[in-house]
Amino acid sequence: MLSIVYVDDSQAQLDGMREGLASSPYQLSTATTLQEATECMARAQPELVIIDYHMPNLRGDECLRALRPLASERTRFYLYTTDAHAFRRHREMGFDGVFMLKGKSSIRAQIDAVARVLIHYRVS
Repeated sequence: MLSIVYVDDSQAQLDGMREGLASSPYQLSTATTLQEATECMARAQPELVIIDYHMPNLRGDECLRALRPLASERTRFYLYTTDAHAFRRHREMGFDGVFMLKGKSSIRAQIDAVARVLIHYRVS
């Protein structure tokens, strides 16, 4: 089972992600703060970490820099944003990929595509 940690300050977004992945084969852990995200990283040992870009008191790239040292080599970090500027700069900020159109498109389809790649490399 693929383990995912999702970090977002919006409870509505967290609920939407839980609902969107409810019938999926993924184990989802959610966090609204860096402290919670740190705890999730230790507990879940995720293959995928999804981080919202705009959070109060913490930008997504700052969160990434704090969490990356806690991750394994196989962990991939994806930015989740509607910010076109952040979308264009996601690699420069250190993210492995980006999910765009937050709240406006099916995140499940995007995660499924990433999961297939992650599972392929985990199995090979």
